[in-house]
Formats: sequence, C-alpha cells, structure tokens
Amino acid sequence: MAGTLSDRGERWIDDLLGRLTPAQKLAQLVLVVPGVADGRPDAATRAALELGIGALHSVPAMPVSAAARYHDEVRQICAAAGLPSALLAGNLESGLAYALGSGGTDFPYPRGIGLTGDAELAYRVAAAGALEARAAGFHWTFSPCVDVITVPDDPILGIRAYGVPAEQTAALGAAQIRGYQDHGMLATAKHFPGHGDSSVDSHLDLPRVARTVEQHEEIHLAPFRAAVEAGVASIMVAHLELPALGIDVPATFSRTVNRVWLREELGFEGVIITDSLGMAAVSGQYDAAEGAVLALRAGADVANAKCAAAEAPRIVAHLLAALAEGRLDEEQIDASVRRLLRARVAIGLDQPQPLDFDRAAALDEGLVWEDPSRSATVSLFTREPVVVGPKQVVVGDSALARRFSEVGVRRGLPLTLEPEALVPGALAKVGARNPGALLIPVVDPGPVPLARQLEVVRDAVGDPHAVVVINSGEPAQAFGECAGRVLTAAAVDAFGIVTDAAIDAAFDVLTDEE
Repeated sequence: MAGTLSDRGERWIDDLLGRLTPAQKLAQLVLVVPGVADGRPDAATRAALELGIGALHSVPAMPVSAAARYHDEVRQICAAAGLPSALLAGNLESGLAYALGSGGTDFPYPRGIGLTGDAELAYRVAAAGALEARAAGFHWTFSPCVDVITVPDDPILGIRAYGVPAEQTAALGAAQIRGYQDHGMLATAKHFPGHGDSSVDSHLDLPRVARTVEQHEEIHLAPFRAAVEAGVASIMVAHLELPALGIDVPATFSRTVNRVWLREELGFEGVIITDSLGMAAVSGQYDAAEGAVLALRAGADVANAKCAAAEAPRIVAHLLAALAEGRLDEEQIDASVRRLLRARVAIGLDQPQPLDFDRAAALDEGLVWEDPSRSATVSLFTREPVVVGPKQVVVGDSALARRFSEVGVRRGLPLTLEPEALVPGALAKVGARNPGALLIPVVDPGPVPLARQLEVVRDAVGDPHAVVVINSGEPAQAFGECAGRVLTAAAVDAFGIVTDAAIDAAFDVLTDEE
C-alpha cells in the first residue's frame, strides 16, 4: 500500500506528529485486547484509548452490528482525545466469524484456495472479506498467511496456509493482498521469515529451525518478496530462531530480521508488527512490557502485546523509561508512528468515517459464500462413481460432523446424523439401519499426521455407498492408496474454527450441485 499521499494527507500526519507527546507516540506502537461493558468499551479500554494506544485486537464474541457500534465508539473516544482512530484489527482469515464468533460470510481457508490454484478466486475472496470487515468497523486483517509448509508434522499452520509450493503461494498471497487492500482493508503477510518448516507450535515453545540459506532464499522468502511487490501494508514477524542463518534470538527481537532482511534487502516500507508477545515462545522469558521494548528496539513498528487493555499504562510507562535510558531511539519511534499514520491515510482514516449500522446488521445472521469456483476448493478422489442414495447420512461424533449435518439440513438435503464413533464396523451398522443411503463418515483428526488419517480412512472405507470426508488440506489423491472414495475439505483450523464454505463445497461435489 506504499505510494504518494496527497498534500492534505501529509499535512494531517505532520500535524499529529507535532502534537503527540512521547507517551502518546509510544502508545501508538502498542496493540492490546479490548474489553466490553454492556456492549461498549469498558473503563480500561477507554483509558487505554485516551492514553493513545494505537491498535485493538478483536472485540470478544458479539454480533456484527454490536461490533460496528463498539468500533464506532472507539473512533469517537479517540477523536474526543485529539488522537487518530485506533486501528481495529483481527485475524479475519476466513471472514468476520473468525474474529467475532458469528456473522458475515464464511469464506474458504487459504488451503481451500490453494487447492484451486486460482489467483482470481483468491482476489475475489479477499475483496469480499474486506468489504464485510470494513462494514463491521475493522481496518486491519492479520492475513494472509504466506508460509510455505515443508514439514509433514506442521503443528499449527495447517489449512491457514495455502499448502502449495513457494511460487504458487507467492501468487495466491499477492492476489489476496491486492483483494484486501483494493477494498479498504490493511493486509498482513505472515509469519516472516516463514514458519512452514517448524515442527514446534510457537504458541507453546520457541521453534529453533534448521533451515539452510538455500531453503531460506528459494522457498521461504519468495512469498514475502511477492507480498512486498504487491504493496502489502504490514508484515508480521514470527517467534522462531534460525541458527544456521545467524538468528540465535527470536526473529521478533532480531535487528537482522527486521532492519536488514525486511527493510534493506526486501525494501519493505510498511508496518512491521510482531506476532503475539503473549505466546509462550517469548512470554516465558519476557513479559509484554519488556517484550515490547525488545521488539521496537529491533525494528518493529507495533508491539503486539495482545494483553488486556488494563495493561496498557504499565507497558507505556516501561517504554517511556526505556526511551529515557536510551534503549529506544526517538527518531525511530517517530518513523514508526509515521508509518502507522500513513497506513491510516491509505484507508481514509484521516477523515471521519461513521459506520453504516444497517449494513452491519445485515451481516448478523451470516451469509452463504456463493462462487462459481466453490466446488474446486475441495478435492475428491474416487476409483468408482459416487453412488448417491435416496438420502444422505453423516456419520461421526465430532463437532465437524455435527456442523456438516447442520449445513446439509440448511441446504434442504434428505440428510440425518448418525453420531457413531468411526471405528471398524461402524459403517456396516449404520448402513444396515439406512439401506441404500449415501454414507458420509466425517473424519476430523485435527493435527494428527497424514499417516494416522490414512489408518482412519482404511477403517472407514469399504461400503460402495460411502464417501469419506476428511478435514484436511491434503489433496484427496494423497489418500489414493485407500479403497473407495475420499473427499478432503479444509474446514476446521488448529484452533477449532469452522468455515461453512468448505462444507458447502463438499456438498456441491457429493450431490453434483455445482
């Protein structure tokens, strides 16, 4: 989103930089989690905003219309304090429901888009998601995830990554970045310098990745180069170490990663934000306040503290002390504030932007993602034609199986749920109770390795009327050694968040309703 700003935009930035106090400037560089009291910003959130806190991460679960009213009040609080509106951010990886718990359209996860290989589809998904997010009052999405997965036991990225080689990941990521930003949403490429070769979840521990220089250059950096070329507004830096490349501290706190790799070598001029400083990869050694100092000192523009708003005064006081001690540089702080103000101007936040509450309310009930390429976001492998019986029976006792059944009923299909555990012999029993039905056992192994998924499929497949649906981003052909028919759908991520887009796509294929 780099580019030349208007004279008016530059004057707005210069005026604010001239008026902000050192404490307000430092507060602008911190992200916290807002609180709610009777649907409105609570006292701690209001105080953090009046202090000058620069970004808020996702209000707790609430309807879209309520989120819009909340976000509009945030804008008003900032304006009354003579401050720029706090940037309202969220992980909107599959749409509004990812952040709010419900509402808006469920869009496909990147893995579903990766199965299509379609950059135009990637753009459409991001564009539609951006319009809905802005209607709810969001400004900044922490997506897309452009990590290239190269290990078989990836513990956390899963379907949040495209799951395709570097060149394709770069093309799809750049398309989504343009889709978001052409429609008023700040996009974020994450997790720099690539998290796809880690077998450790940085939410739980600090990954120490044995990556070679060649792998780094040819695989993991390629999508970030494309993101920078696409004008991405922000890049999120991961908590991981790369000892073979000289990174023996978390990348978040590395001057080499932030100032050399991102600024000098990739030429990135946008906003650098850390991954959450509350993750165990760094929080076990540093609290949010000291983590913020280390991140800003290394070259980040935003310390993603992701702690309660009540912590904001303590964090800002700690940053002020670090500035006084010379651990932080005033010129660099000003440069970071300027980048954040430029990002605001790029999406129009230098002017009042009251929200359309009617438009937000129209998103409360949720919408079905309709796209001519929807069926391509799942993958079907079959040795024989699918035998569609007079009714469909979903088999399984997982949350995904239940949601699969609910979506089928919503579509008006002759469908029932049999909450049988998927063990050998289960399908025979279900088939005996439902002669001639299309049996749809739903396997949801979550982070279980592919080999274990194959074992489950072998146990479940065998009935000529059965199609196994697996929550996975693997192409269905990967299960080709199994007898029968297998459909893979990128439906549930590692955090248990479901997108109906993948389930609708699965039914498109299973019922030939493209």
